[in-house]
Amino acid sequence: MKKKIVSIIALIMILLVSLATLTGCGNNDNKKDDKNENSSSANEEKDTVSSISDNSIYYVKINGTKFKAGDKLSSISKVDLKQKEKDMETEIPKNRYLMDQAVIDSNEKEICKFIPLNSTDSKIKAKDAVIGGFEVGDYNYDRLSKETLSYDFEIVGGIKLGSSYEDIVKVFGEEDFKYESEASTYTPAYTNYKYSSGYKGFEFTVDDSGKVSKIRWNNYNYDEE
Repeated sequence: MKKKIVSIIALIMILLVSLATLTGCGNNDNKKDDKNENSSSANEEKDTVSSISDNSIYYVKINGTKFKAGDKLSSISKVDLKQKEKDMETEIPKNRYLMDQAVIDSNEKEICKFIPLNSTDSKIKAKDAVIGGFEVGDYNYDRLSKETLSYDFEIVGGIKLGSSYEDIVKVFGEEDFKYESEASTYTPAYTNYKYSSGYKGFEFTVDDSGKVSKIRWNNYNYDEE
């Protein structure tokens, strides 16, 4: 009789251990599923712009290296780009900026443009300026050089040369201003979309094939909230 009781108890213990093991496995699977779902959701999230006044959105990634409004213009040497020698010596009055200056690669090919900004209270040269704006592209995507495209320019929300108007809207929403240009002898048809707030703003050119062919932004008050 004692042997039977011992056997029954042992059997019960085995069943309890098996049940606990199965339950534990189920919980781990659920945790893994939850983790995967959270990871998937995070990957699906896209950057959106809630305010054009937000200083954090004024940047460009060049081959993965990020350059922000307010960074030293000379820092573009990190990606083997530089200002033209003659432009570097141009003087900028205090708290002023220059018009777009071409930026070239090691072979003297023009790649993009930056706006040199003097945010100090004294006169400086362009080579000592900070980034006040950025521009890359042309009125037609097919006109872009292979050298320019090789630098893989990317701005907030993952927008690049070759993106679409729909991509812009997903990040910025509806534009503040739209300008449609008809084709001419020298320029194909294109549409400009602008988003602006004071001295800050973005402008995109979408060519007649539907591709973003030019990207521009400026922020002269990058140090103000």
